[in-house]
Amino acid sequence: MVDYTHSLDTTADAAAVWALYADPASWPSWDGGCERQELDGPLAAGTTGRFTPAGGEPLPFTVTWAQPGAGFTDEFELPGAVLRGTHTLTPLADGGTRITHRMELTGPAADELAQHIWAGITDDIPLTVAALARAAGAVHAAVPAG
Repeated sequence: MVDYTHSLDTTADAAAVWALYADPASWPSWDGGCERQELDGPLAAGTTGRFTPAGGEPLPFTVTWAQPGAGFTDEFELPGAVLRGTHTLTPLADGGTRITHRMELTGPAADELAQHIWAGITDDIPLTVAALARAAGAVHAAVPAG
């Protein structure tokens, strides 16, 4: 298994971050590695979709866990491996949210496959999470209190 985790704290609330996750059309605006994100239904366990990396072909995935305001997990079946992305939202004591993106590559071909694709998957995650936090903060700031 190969894994990578990155977290960032934001003042935005989890609902604002979740709203961006659940809006496939928004993904290219905060995920620089995403040309297009498609869901075949709501962001919920069992929903399928396609993630098109910038300059690449659409990659099918299945959402295996989703809880509004808490996060979701998607899985991509690769030859001899499974790529699992877990995106969690943890409330902070001060009212903000910790956004955590974890990628795992498991299966018999994981180590060999990682040599070819891992950097392309993980290098931009800190930038993506920061852009997501900024976008969620803008959403959060635009929503009137009370």
